[in-house]
Amino acid sequence: MATPSSSSITSLLLAAFLVAAVGIAPHGAEGGASSAVVGLVTGVVPCSAGSSINVASVPAFPNATVQLRCGGRAVAGATADSSGAFAMNLGALTPATLMPLLNNKCSVVVTTPLAACDASLAGVAGTLMAPVQLLGDTGGGLGGLIGGIVGVVGQILSGVLGNIISIVPSAFSVV
Repeated sequence: MATPSSSSITSLLLAAFLVAAVGIAPHGAEGGASSAVVGLVTGVVPCSAGSSINVASVPAFPNATVQLRCGGRAVAGATADSSGAFAMNLGALTPATLMPLLNNKCSVVVTTPLAACDASLAGVAGTLMAPVQLLGDTGGGLGGLIGGIVGVVGQILSGVLGNIISIVPSAFSVV
């Protein structure tokens, strides 16, 4: 008999909690507002090449086109503003959109070539991208697993009550 992995246990626990939490959230006319839980991806695109780029230490990439891709499929898109900041509204989260997020199958991908923000980066091969995480998901071993579950459960509960779940990119890298 195979032992389930910690990520599959985490995903099952979070999915079960989300179903339970949505069940206790106000519904339609009963609560006076929509109970849909919305996913919001926010971040800043760096104008740099390399791996594990620290967005705070490099110039921003203004007007970059970004996509959220889950399992190789574009789920949402946006254009960064003049300071490189972007926001993608995923709409109401469903199990089909939530599960890839929980299983680390989603990334923010910059589709605009790096040369658009800095001509000296014209020769850089690859795509600027960053994996995403639910805000509050810390991961990292059994202690991290438990802390991650607690953090994400708190984020989901907060999201259910506030109707927004925040999703952020980790460090960008050219891949």
